[in-house]
Amino acid sequence: MYDLSIIIPTCNRAALLDACLQSVARSITRPVEIVVVNGASTDQTNFVLLEHRARLGESLRVIQEPAREGFVRAANKGFRAARGRYLMWLNDDARPLPGALDRAVEQLDNAPPEVGLLALFHRTDTTRNVAYEATRLGRQYKLLHVRGTLYANFGLGRRSVFDRLGFFDERYYLNAADPDFSLTVWYAGLQVVPAYAALIDHDEHPDDRRAADSPRAREDNAALFAKWRLPPKNPTINDFDPIQPCTVRGLRDAAEALAATTMAA
Repeated sequence: MYDLSIIIPTCNRAALLDACLQSVARSITRPVEIVVVNGASTDQTNFVLLEHRARLGESLRVIQEPAREGFVRAANKGFRAARGRYLMWLNDDARPLPGALDRAVEQLDNAPPEVGLLALFHRTDTTRNVAYEATRLGRQYKLLHVRGTLYANFGLGRRSVFDRLGFFDERYYLNAADPDFSLTVWYAGLQVVPAYAALIDHDEHPDDRRAADSPRAREDNAALFAKWRLPPKNPTINDFDPIQPCTVRGLRDAAEALAATTMAA
């Protein structure tokens, strides 16, 4: 069995995917499976995948979608097909730093069972909703919170946790699945904890596809706030408290929150 399965949805971003796959190879030495879910790309994505398959062999698996169905459904296809004892997701414009995933796997190997998800630090331009920061070579890597609760933009967890909680909520298309899944982890009685030694460069690459997805992204964010009854933004201060990284302020109670995660899978 693989120690880790990495799920990477992609569509028409061949150069970014190539850089992502190269970085993954430098970030982990343990047995790893990479599952790329290709959303009907029409660029050089298939050529890039063939090149990496020649190097990686059976550890690179490709799921071809006949039509792009969005990040969330693509990620779930990868989660269901994965064979690793740990699972994580990556964007195609994300690049783990050398050794980052080895360190994250080691941290989870030694974590108590109440740790449901590791949150990997990543590069982001946002200055809002920052929960934690780490610095390497003068560059800032961050973890974010949603109304006072830490969540994982890039999360790594035990397969049993993903199976138990039902993967991503497919009522989302592009955004919001990562904070939603993190909130579900918290309300299952587990914890989301920082992976301090695991850093990811993330371009948040602007292109025509991202621009076209913007309306769907806004709809996803609105659905997240409605589902969890999140309170209004605090306009004056960053109200994250590292001593209490999960707040129940404005959220549903645990039973109702978990019931809300049921979906057509």
